[in-house]
Amino acid sequence: MYGSLEQLRERSPGMWLLIQLDGSEAETGTVLVADEDPNVVYGQMAKHFQFNGSAEKPLYVTYSIPQGEELPGIAL
Repeated sequence: MYGSLEQLRERSPGMWLLIQLDGSEAETGTVLVADEDPNVVYGQMAKHFQFNGSAEKPLYVTYSIPQGEELPGIAL
């Protein structure tokens, strides 16, 4: 899935997202992983670095807060 960070969050409410940004200052990118469990996302991020070394494009981890809900305690 590709789009702006805001679009990507809106498309995946209640999910942790691992996004590969288009560049260091980019506000757009591609979702590599979307999951409700942050451990899955962090595990995939570790695998990404294991296979790709230092990535040319930065990775970004974020949580998409469903409308009307608050940030989960694990994110704090």
